[in-house]
Amino acid sequence: MSASVLLFGHGVPLSDPVLAGLAVRDITRLFQEPAPGSRIDALLEPFLDPYVRGFLLGMEARAFDEAAAIVVWRQGAGALHAYRYATELRRQGLLPAGPPLHLWNRAVSAGPAAQVFDARQDAQLTQALARLPRETPVDRAGPLAVLEAMQAAAQITGGEAFRRRLRARACGEPVSTAPVQAPASDRTAGPRFALAGAPLGGRELHAWLDRQGALVLDLQGPDAPRDDVGDLLTRRRVSVLVWQVDPNDDLHGWRKPALLRLCAKMGIRFVDLGFLSPWPQRPDLPKVLR
Repeated sequence: MSASVLLFGHGVPLSDPVLAGLAVRDITRLFQEPAPGSRIDALLEPFLDPYVRGFLLGMEARAFDEAAAIVVWRQGAGALHAYRYATELRRQGLLPAGPPLHLWNRAVSAGPAAQVFDARQDAQLTQALARLPRETPVDRAGPLAVLEAMQAAAQITGGEAFRRRLRARACGEPVSTAPVQAPASDRTAGPRFALAGAPLGGRELHAWLDRQGALVLDLQGPDAPRDDVGDLLTRRRVSVLVWQVDPNDDLHGWRKPALLRLCAKMGIRFVDLGFLSPWPQRPDLPKVLR
């Protein structure tokens, strides 16, 4: 067994002080097929979030057994479903025991009560991970800011920026900011895209947009900028915002109306691609954006 801590939940803060110095890996967007003879695949409803499904199938396949612990970030969309399904399926003997599961939460409000709640949650997790070794914390924020600036300036394709962010989280390392051999400058004459909607696990949609313009703002990706969306769209000079959700989405689509109104107010074209798999393939997309 390694000393690594696996984290599940969109937006889980890898560099939070509670996790500082630990060997952490984000497994939220990993794809997992059902194992032959899976006992749980037929029990997972079709409408279940695809990342929750992948997490549970990964547990069944013992893909996470080498970890010291699995921490589920409650604030991530669908994360509570993952925790509840996992604990119940373990209770019924349908999932192997594997590493201990911990649910980690934070209050979404401010005030004394929220501070007490957060302190208790952090203390419980700290105690649960107390025996694991800690090293000097790595700087993730600095490289992420550099990569974000590169993408905003179209110095890197959206697909490559997305790949680097996914890899950094999956490995627990700082994101790469190495220069690219073929920068996206030759596409700056085309539209300046923003991508939003449900979280994606594959980058075929990114590559499709890269071929038609410059993807300068990725709002669905891991470590997406948290600035005001209107300010981001203005600063990045976005001309087209592309929206998509997964066919069974009930966690992200509610943001569409407000974003649609904002784009209309700002004179930004809003393109809804409709339902797409989180791992879209080239045949899932039209030849060109219309």
